[in-house]
Amino acid sequence: MFLPPPSAASPGVLLVHGAWHTGHAWDGVAAGLRARGVTVAVAELHRGSLAADIAAAEAALDRLAAGGPAVVCGHSYGGAVITGLPPHRIGHLVYLAAMMPDHGETALGLLASAPPTDLRTSMIGDPAGTTTIDPKAAGGLFHSQLGEEERARHTAALVPQLMAPGHQPTTSAAWHRRPSSYVVCTEDRAMHPDLQRRFAARATRTLTWHSDHGVFASHEAQTVGLLHRLATGSRPTRAG
Repeated sequence: MFLPPPSAASPGVLLVHGAWHTGHAWDGVAAGLRARGVTVAVAELHRGSLAADIAAAEAALDRLAAGGPAVVCGHSYGGAVITGLPPHRIGHLVYLAAMMPDHGETALGLLASAPPTDLRTSMIGDPAGTTTIDPKAAGGLFHSQLGEEERARHTAALVPQLMAPGHQPTTSAAWHRRPSSYVVCTEDRAMHPDLQRRFAARATRTLTWHSDHGVFASHEAQTVGLLHRLATGSRPTRAG
C-alpha cells in the first residue's frame, strides 16, 4: 500500500457522504478523528442539485478553523462534490471509492462508461426521478464485509436519492490544482474497481484497500488513520 507523504497540518477535516447516505455514515470516522484531536465538519447533501450540494459542503467548511484549507474527504458521489469546492479552501483531497470527475463529466455518465455492477439492479426508481436502494440488496451492495447487525444498522439509515445531481456536469475540478489521494476499493460491488483505477490515475497518490463500497465502516480505522495523518502531518500508523 502506497501512502502519501505527510502534509502541513490543516485546520481540520471535512467529510462528505455519498448518494443514498447521510452525514451519519461518518459517525464512526468523525468520532475517531475527534478522539485524536482533529476538528471535523460533516456536510449534509441532498440539496437537489450538484451545485447546491457543493454549496452545502462549502458551508460546512465554515465550521472549521479559518474555513480551511482543510483535508476534504468524499465517498462515492461525495467525490463529485469535493471536486467542485474552491481550491483555495482545500489542503488535500481524499477520494474513498469516489467519483473524481473532470470538467464536463457527470457522475451517472462515468458510471455508465464502466463495467456494470450490482448497483444498477439494486435501484428502485419512481416517476419523479428519485431512487431508493432495494432493502434486500442494500447490505450486500454497500456493506458485504460487515457483520449482520452492523450491516443492518447502516442500511437502515439509507434515504431516497434525487438523481438530477448525477446528470449535472462538473464545472470545476479542484484536483487539477490541489494534491489528492485516491483509495481504490477492490471488493466494491457498487462502483466498479476498474472505474476507480481510472480515477486513481488522476490523483497524486493511490492507495488500494481490499474493501467493500462502505469503506468508511469496514475500514474505519484505516480511514481515520489516513485522514489523521494528512490533517496533522503525523507519521503513518499500522492502521492508517
